[in-house]
Amino acid sequence: MNKTAQKYFDMAYEYHVAALSLYYSLFNASYLYNPTAFNLRHSVELLLKGLIIRETQKHKKIAAKDIKIGKYKLNQSHSLLVLWNHFKDLYPMNEGNIAKLDKSIQKLNKKDFGSDRYRYPYKKNGQPIPVEPIAFDISDKSPDLEEGIPYIIQTSSDAKVVTSGAVLLLDLKTLFEEMEILFDISEET
Repeated sequence: MNKTAQKYFDMAYEYHVAALSLYYSLFNASYLYNPTAFNLRHSVELLLKGLIIRETQKHKKIAAKDIKIGKYKLNQSHSLLVLWNHFKDLYPMNEGNIAKLDKSIQKLNKKDFGSDRYRYPYKKNGQPIPVEPIAFDISDKSPDLEEGIPYIIQTSSDAKVVTSGAVLLLDLKTLFEEMEILFDISEET
């Protein structure tokens, strides 16, 4: 077992559990979207870094801190797309899994290339980062179907109509589901 990679996998799992806990709390606290998205994104980054360490060290003796992706050391790279593309070069996967993960990681990387979108209100250059609201209709009124088919979130005891941020919630749900592919790979020896 690669102890360094395992530490990354363990921490990825911890962030994943935190993201799931927050995700299930979004129903009653929509302001938790950014912390949820950050924890999920960070979980993906940790998983990919752990997988890169494990696969690289299978083929050559190199300290994790010395692994490079292009001109940057692994610990200096936060772009999910750069990490993902590097991992795909190291590890053979079936095309179906690659296609699923490609789409989700590209979408997330486009929104959060430098790992700061969900952590800060401003970019390094001072430009504001737009906040994407999640909102639910809490009126107990039936949705007006003339306005389109509503996106409804349901728990075991309640249901709410999403009035803002349905696509964001669907993207999170999809990423949670597709991360299972990476977790499965991390469990291989």
